[in-house]
Formats: sequence, structure tokens, C-alpha cells
Amino acid sequence: MAKSSNLLLCLSVFIFIITKFALAQTCSNYKFSSNTLFESCNDLHVLDSFIHYTYNSSSGNLQVAYRHTNLTSKKWVAWAVNPTSTGMVGAQAIVASPQPDGSVRAYTSPVSSYQTSLQEGDLSFNVSELSATYQNNEMTIFATLTLPLANGGNINTVWQDGSLSGTNLLPHPTSGNNIRSVSTLNLHSAASGGGGAGAGDSKLGLQVSSWAGNQPGFSLALTVLSVSLSSALQQFKCLLCF
Repeated sequence: MAKSSNLLLCLSVFIFIITKFALAQTCSNYKFSSNTLFESCNDLHVLDSFIHYTYNSSSGNLQVAYRHTNLTSKKWVAWAVNPTSTGMVGAQAIVASPQPDGSVRAYTSPVSSYQTSLQEGDLSFNVSELSATYQNNEMTIFATLTLPLANGGNINTVWQDGSLSGTNLLPHPTSGNNIRSVSTLNLHSAASGGGGAGAGDSKLGLQVSSWAGNQPGFSLALTVLSVSLSSALQQFKCLLCF
């Protein structure tokens, strides 16, 4: 009887983990309230962030929506393209922060040093259709960037968050996930010859792999669970022999 209970417990844990994983938010299953569609999207590996994008190779326009979830109204966020390097210095940023009146301020800010206070300024490329929303603890920045393809279609991106003091942006943390928030985006995967954007084309298998690979202890937990289930099944087979 005890052996049967162990098997049921292992199965229950397994079902719980799989259910939690299946319900985890990914960019590919997200729908914008405005019904805006993007060719591609990525689940960014830190800071509860996602990037949705469509690149028009004819015009050189990159349409993006950067989303940051699990965010309080006392936080600012930024997403940036760095045309010259892979880090913070040189990044051409789009910044958004909630305002006391309930609105959201969105503006551009070029980053020239580590001592930046993200002052408003023009970027090295054109930005249009810039806006931002904050609702349900989620900030979303929308923008269209004019970026002719170079470097094989790869662009260096950076994203950040930090606290607010009133309407003033405080420096972001300089440890943990805040120094890991860089990645390379390949625009070829989202390139279209013209016209409107299509539905997101991120593959669920890739999103599953990315999600699992970035969950602390996930692989270890699956290994332990697999061993436990194997042992419990062997015990259950023995019970059936009597």
C-alpha cells in the first residue's frame, strides 16, 4: 500500500510540474489588446521580458513591442539597440516610466557612458510611432526603428529596469540579472518584403527549450523526478506480481 502511495505521489508531482510549465507565459501565445501582429518574438532570458518584432527589408523598418511583466508602478524599463558594441555604452535606448497621473512617458535616450541618467535625446537612427502602456503590472513599449540590415542581419540588444523616485529614474542594479540582460536579435528571421505583419512564428519547441534552460534547478528536478518515477514503477510492477 505504501508503495502505491509513493507512485501516486510521484505522478501527482509530475502532473503539477507539467501543468505549471504548460501554463507558463511565452511570447508565442500572447495576444495584444490592439490585435497587432508580429512576424517573430523571443522570450528574453532575464527580467521577465519579451520582444515581438517584424522587419521590413524593403523600407528597413523594424517594428517592435517590448514587454516587461511582473512590474510595479514604481519601476522604469528600457529596451535598446547597440549598433557599435554588445553592452550598455553606445546603446540607443527607448525608455518608459509610469507617471503620477496614470499616463506613461516614453522617450528615446542615447547612452554614452555608464554614468548615464537616461536623459531624453535623439538616437543614431530614426524612431517613429513611439508609445507605451502600463496595465496589469506589465509595461509595453511600441516603436518603429529604421535599421538597414548589416552584420548578417544581427543587432545587439539590451534591456533594463530600475526604480523610480517620484518621476526620477534611479540607477538600475549592477548585479544579477541586470547585468545579464543582453542578446543578439537576427532580423532575417522576421524579414518581410513589404505589407503588413503576419502572426507570430516562434516555434513552441524552441520556446520550451529556452524556458526550461533558464529555470534554476529545472533540469535537476526533472532528473530526480525521473529516477523517482522509475523506482516507483518498478515497485508497482512488483506489487502486481503478488
